[in-house]
Amino acid sequence: MLYDDTYQDEENKYKLEARQSYILRDYPEYVTFTTPDPVKLPVPSPTYLAIHAACAKVAHLSGVAKCINELYRDMEDGTTLDPDSTSAEMLEYAIL
Repeated sequence: MLYDDTYQDEENKYKLEARQSYILRDYPEYVTFTTPDPVKLPVPSPTYLAIHAACAKVAHLSGVAKCINELYRDMEDGTTLDPDSTSAEMLEYAIL
């Protein structure tokens, strides 16, 4: 999860956060978005990143994050479809 680290005086600099600290152990504490062409390739909107962070917090607190993580894990682990069509829902979400 990213949040705007406004006290740092650096534009587009964000602090990485996660509920479980081990998730981010291989990542830097801060990330700064840059772009070679601000017109054609703008950096992510701070407003949209804040909305995403808020949605992630709500999903985590409501327990939905666990279901989403299980679905993603199933998609990564699944290499074939079940012949009895029990994997149809997973395929549908993977396509979306």
